Order: sequence, then structure tokens, then C-alpha cells
Amino acid sequence: MNTNIVVITSHFLHSHLENMFSKLDLDCNIKVVAFDSIEKIHKVYDQYAACTDGFIVSSSAAKAVLEMVDHEIKRPIISFEIDSTGVYRSILNLLLRNRDLNMNRVILDFMIPLEVGITANDYLSLMDSDYQQYPIDIWSKNLSKDSIKKLETQIVNEILRLWNMDAIDIVLCQYGNIVPILQEHNIPYEYAIETPVFLENLVKRFMSLMSLDHMRENLPVMISISASDNSLNTDENIELIMEHTKNFLRSNMINSTTYKNSADCCALITVDNLHQITNNEQNCNLSVYLNEHLDFEVSIGYGIGLNLDMAIKNSHTARREALLSGDSFIFTENGNLIGPLNSKACMVIENHAIYDIGKIAKNSNLSAVTIKRIISIIKVTNSNMVTTQDLSSHLKSTVRNANRILKNLEKGGYAKITCTQTSNVKGRPTKVYELNFHI
Repeated sequence: MNTNIVVITSHFLHSHLENMFSKLDLDCNIKVVAFDSIEKIHKVYDQYAACTDGFIVSSSAAKAVLEMVDHEIKRPIISFEIDSTGVYRSILNLLLRNRDLNMNRVILDFMIPLEVGITANDYLSLMDSDYQQYPIDIWSKNLSKDSIKKLETQIVNEILRLWNMDAIDIVLCQYGNIVPILQEHNIPYEYAIETPVFLENLVKRFMSLMSLDHMRENLPVMISISASDNSLNTDENIELIMEHTKNFLRSNMINSTTYKNSADCCALITVDNLHQITNNEQNCNLSVYLNEHLDFEVSIGYGIGLNLDMAIKNSHTARREALLSGDSFIFTENGNLIGPLNSKACMVIENHAIYDIGKIAKNSNLSAVTIKRIISIIKVTNSNMVTTQDLSSHLKSTVRNANRILKNLEKGGYAKITCTQTSNVKGRPTKVYELNFHI
């Protein structure tokens, strides 16, 4: 069965790309479609998601917009905008056609938002330095949905201003949506696009990635569920958890194997099922359902494994975190911890940080997420000195909870009282803690 790929691009590039892809010898079906405006590109995605295996879009900005939307059907997305080698080639082609061309009058549209120079000479100087990141990646990674139109307007306005000042000979484009405006004002431009060989290799790499993604979708996931209050994990309550878990999975048409242990209820599903019931690892619909149907709250751990034993082990790790932090967590086959689900504070603690943070959490009897958040506070405030009131404010928790956290860190050897603060208000002096996690 052939792989189906949909290429989403601007109307300007549609026919050109359709022609290029039609001449490539690819073991897949390619359909090229156009979008009217970048704010509505997600509608094109939703229109084709059910009948395609993946999407290729023609810019980082378009990819960023698509990834902001919580699509009902999730498909892999990559972009094929030109890289630094392609920009060099485009500049060289301009010089070969016109050796008298002034490189200070050649404007690169994608450089405008960066404020590091916008001419071809500026770009060449930037790339000759120790610059580590391709310029268009900088602003595309920080895009928000509201900023897309502002970005386009900023680029257009600056080009028109320079054109009216007679400061431009030609614009080297990567931001395809501005091309119609350049045409309207008779501004010379060249759209930098990759070669057929590049596109062919890109599609082949994408097909390999999709094959790996498909394999991951079928990895085993073990769900471990227990009452959040350990004293409530009676045989009767575990039986109730299993009964309602079966009902939930059945109602969502998910095949599973369920069983109970002395301390938890377990259900075996796949990664594909996990994405379905967690909205792509963001929310835990199962915990919402169980908390509505039970007289006690539950903690849920999802463990993804390369095999069943790893999935079971990872589910227990995730549930322990859920018992400490509340709600639900996912522990992946790569060793990343995701959670708490159903929370604005949901985060990913990557594998390389798990060991150190996990060790601190264990020694302090706190959750890894709490430690991660405190480390983030230290980085943001650029200070490892904190009071109970400070921590309460940053964590948006009660003073009592903040005090408990600091006491636990003190017992674990990661915090010590260095001084006290007094105020004009009557009451006890405020203790100032110095935090040191040694990482």
C-alpha cells in the first residue's frame, strides 16, 4: 500500500511544485494543495488529514501555525523551506546573471524580523561568522498565531519603504505570501526554492520518519491506576476502578487487556490509543471520567515501553509521580516524563535531566515536577535565595504547601536557612532559604 503525502503551499508555488513533484520517481502518492491565508492553513490540514499519512508544508511559519492547533487527527508535519546552502546558491545565481549587482541592494525578506541586517552582504557575513542557527529558524520557533499577520505586515512594510527610497534592486524571497504584493508594486524578486534532488531526498527521509512513527504508534502502553489516597486502595475500590476503566475504554472503542493487582488496576493499550485518550499527551480524559464516577480521586501513570516489561516498569514510575503531584503522568520509552496532564503546568522533563532531578525528588520526598519548577524559578529570577512567601507566589500554591516543600528540601540537604528578614508588621521574622541542587 502506497504512502499518501499532502504538500501544502501557497497559490504562487502551487503549479511549480506540482510540476516538480510529478517528475520525481517516488514510491508514494503526492498531492499538492494551496492555502488562501496562513491563518486558515489549519482548515486545509483538517480537510486532508483523514486520507493522508503526513504533510509537507512550504515554510517554517506554516508548520508552526499547524502545530499550534489541537487537531482531531494528528499527522507528522515537516517543512521544506530552503536551507543556507540554497540561499548561497540563489545569491550566486543572481551574481552570475548580473555581475554588477550590488549585494547591499539585494534584500532577503526572512532577515527583516531578525534586526541583524537584511541585505545579501549581511547574510553572507552572518554565515561566515560562528553563527550556529539558520536565521529563518529563529523567528519561526517563537511564532504565535496572533503574530503571523504582524510578521507578514512588518516584512511587507519594510520592503515597500526601502523600495520607495530607491534602496532595493531585487528581493530574494522565502516568505511566499508576500509575492503577490511584490508583483502588485512591480518590485523585482526571486523566489528561492530547492532543487528537485533536494525535494526527492526530503520525501524519502520523511517516508522513513513516518515508518518509524507508525511503528511507535503500536508500542505497548501500560496504564497503572490507583486511589490517590493509599488507604483507599482496598480490593473493593480496585475492583471499582477496573470496572469503570473497562467502561471508559469500551466507550472509546479501545481494545485492551485489564487486570488488577493488590495496589492498582492495570490496562494494556497502544501508543495510538494513548494519543486518543490524552489528546496527544496533553489531557487525561480517563482521570476525568474516573473522578466523575468514583467517590475518591485517582492517580494514573502511563508507561510506554519498547516491550511489555518496560511498559509495566514505566507505568509504575509515572504513577508514583502522579501520587506525589496529583493527576496523571506519562513515562516514555525514551525516559522522558510528561505531566501533570490536565494542567497548564504540564511539562516534559527530558531523559538527560531525569536522573538528577529524580534523585533530588526522592531524597526530598517531593515530585520531580516540583523540583523542575523550582529549578525554573531559580533560572528566571537569577537567584537561589527564596522565602516561603516567594515560593508560594511563584508556584501559585498556599504558603503552607510552600513551607512544606522548603522543609523537605532542607531535610534532603538542598536548602538551608541563611538569614531572616524582619518587617514593620508584627509577626515572626521571615526565613530566607538558600537553594543548591548541585546540577
